[in-house]
Amino acid sequence: MRQINPPQIAGPFATYAHGVEFSGPARWLFGAGQTGVAGDGSTPVDINGQAQLVWDNIRAVLADADMTISDIVQLNMLLIDRADAPGAMAVRDAALGDHRPASTLMYISGLARPEWKIEIDYIAAKEIPTTPAP
Repeated sequence: MRQINPPQIAGPFATYAHGVEFSGPARWLFGAGQTGVAGDGSTPVDINGQAQLVWDNIRAVLADADMTISDIVQLNMLLIDRADAPGAMAVRDAALGDHRPASTLMYISGLARPEWKIEIDYIAAKEIPTTPAP
């Protein structure tokens, strides 16, 4: 996986790459939008709690596919309220660590349930090891 950040384009801002190139055989995972809903169906009222659950849910899906956060090549984060951006970004930054996928942040008017403040969908890719020819 290689980050693409042409010098003539501003940024990228700290936690993403303008593009991510993945070459070679890979397994691909297209992650449905994850929201801040716990396994018992409850939803925290605050953005930090919801954002943490989003990333916990993403990690769970990735783990079931034998992948990790570092396999994410692209993600979209949707927020309802611009005031929630600092909290959501802090949780995102902690989840990603030094990993820099291609990323888009969108502010939208609403999600499927009125109590949801954040949703993230993503694409992950993991290299398929090749067996050397005898």
